[in-house]
Amino acid sequence: MCYDHHGQLLEGRFTGNIQPNDPKNLTEGDIYEFSGFYVIHNSRHRKLTQLLYYIQIDQKKITSKVIDIGPIFPVHNFSPQNYQNLLRLATTPTYLPDVVGQILIIQKINPYHPKFNTDATIGLRLNMSTIVKLILCDKQATDFSILQSKKNRKFKVVIITSIIPKLFQGKLLLSSSPATNFYFNKSIDYIKRFKGRIRDHAEACSKE
Repeated sequence: MCYDHHGQLLEGRFTGNIQPNDPKNLTEGDIYEFSGFYVIHNSRHRKLTQLLYYIQIDQKKITSKVIDIGPIFPVHNFSPQNYQNLLRLATTPTYLPDVVGQILIIQKINPYHPKFNTDATIGLRLNMSTIVKLILCDKQATDFSILQSKKNRKFKVVIITSIIPKLFQGKLLLSSSPATNFYFNKSIDYIKRFKGRIRDHAEACSKE
């Protein structure tokens, strides 16, 4: 996943074998220039972005890391979907959406060995009346477990990217994908607005 200089989020795929410790590998957050790539139609039902194509990159054509860059690249570009849109994407999958919500339940987390967690379950509040189950697998479960070991994330508002919405026994179920990440930054507008709705709901309930 990467941004171009216009701020468009793109899905990229490499050709050839990539070794985990190869110094030529890309580093998240750095900027690179590609001297050649192909634009290919994306036939996957669940795409990482809403675009109908992805870029195929020859790893041998990656130039050195760009240091003096002119345009400012966005740090994050989120598009969280509401409950109704997630239901629609569960029945007609086109891409992997983002979601914003409040963590109410955390299960299957070993606080003493977070790096060994390969599955976890989160109860995520999407609005004031809807809680859904989010299943985390493999690296995403490990990443969340490490975050949880550093600071308790229960009742925190989070943006979770590139999730897979499904219907199970008529109910919405979310699961992680290999592209799923977690963002707790309080300065993100979607998080601030969600917290505002929680406060407004609590104040309204206290007046009843």
